[in-house]
Amino acid sequence: MISAIDTAFWPVYTAAAVFAIVYVLVVTEKINGGLAAIIGALALLVLGIVDWNAALSHHIALNTLLLLVGMMITAAAVDRSGIVHFTALRIVQMVSGSLPAVLIVVTLIAALTSATLGSGPALLLLAPLILRIGRTLRIGPVPFLIMSVIACNLGGMTTLAGSVPNMMIGTAADMDTRAFAAHLLQPALILLIVHVALLMLIFRREMKGSGDRKAELASLNPSSYLTNRSQALLSLGVLMLLIAGLVWHAKLNMGSGTVALVSALLMLAVNVRSGNELRQVRERMDFKTLGVLIGFYVLAGGLVETGITGEIAMRLLELTNENKTLTALVLFAVSGLFSAVLDPVPLIAASIPLIQTIGLQMEVVRPADLQGLWWALALGSGIGSSGTLAGSVAGVLAAGLAQKEGYRFSYLSYLVVAFPLTLLALAAGGWYLYANIL
Repeated sequence: MISAIDTAFWPVYTAAAVFAIVYVLVVTEKINGGLAAIIGALALLVLGIVDWNAALSHHIALNTLLLLVGMMITAAAVDRSGIVHFTALRIVQMVSGSLPAVLIVVTLIAALTSATLGSGPALLLLAPLILRIGRTLRIGPVPFLIMSVIACNLGGMTTLAGSVPNMMIGTAADMDTRAFAAHLLQPALILLIVHVALLMLIFRREMKGSGDRKAELASLNPSSYLTNRSQALLSLGVLMLLIAGLVWHAKLNMGSGTVALVSALLMLAVNVRSGNELRQVRERMDFKTLGVLIGFYVLAGGLVETGITGEIAMRLLELTNENKTLTALVLFAVSGLFSAVLDPVPLIAASIPLIQTIGLQMEVVRPADLQGLWWALALGSGIGSSGTLAGSVAGVLAAGLAQKEGYRFSYLSYLVVAFPLTLLALAAGGWYLYANIL
């Protein structure tokens, strides 16, 4: 016979169990992660654990979804113009006298592209070019792919649209691209420099090589990537408008999601001329991530509605004696370590209501008093996601594209190099968080 207590607490057990099961399914990729998250969310809605109106009006962040969809479309459409490949190859050709110079250039391009278009789209755009450069120079592309994944994750950490976790955090905390750059650009640049130096040391034999690389790279024609020069220039103009809009969207009285959606429509108008081209753009969009995001917003809402988030917040505050600095450092460490081995999106979805609940329990009146917790979450997930290939969309894409081109770029070969570097980066990031942000 079921006791009254068990009956009263069945929503708590159910919400926790569904969240855990879906989390495991998403990170192990046993089935499509987006489908698993949507099914789990529907289960909580049908059972009445999460109210439909509350899910639509409170738990699901519409601005984040618009921002993500807008950036996906923008990245997929701008790829048709060839401007990213043209610019990257032209710059690489200018410094092709040494492989270290090529590594530095690839790193900077990856970081800048991810800050503009997002880490996943940036890697998707640049990986084929990196593999082609490696093939032309007759060198293994592994050092460049490892650094590209790390650069995409660190570069994406510095802007609102640079990563899905940033989109989620920025919407929840009402922070724009200027705020992310002001707090996270400096540590990202420092870590990029350190990572490049260490990778040059680790791959010093590969960095030596021989032969006239400038002549070999000169044989590649950057203009072959451009479908149309006027189209490329218009695409560049749209990207500049996008960046300006994300920086000043508050002054324009527009949400960042609206800015991204307008940019997407403009980019489609510039680069798409037929139904077939539109289908090609659609095929490049990551609907799985979109499904995971929607599903886990509802699943995290289930943790809030059943009081699980409040209990975790209470225990965390007891552990840190309600010290905001110590609480932020704990959040940084947990988000960093979890993001190193698991997809950070579900973690961020659960952490956002946790921070909001901590604010309520600490009776925080001014939103600015919680800024340290938000930056701890963003910095931890941004640095930690480079720990393994499974920790970021950029990593998964790099492994798949390299294998498709016949290069061996396994999860283990990445792990033995990147995971120790990420642990060092997390230690440095924790110090920076404590010394400069908290």
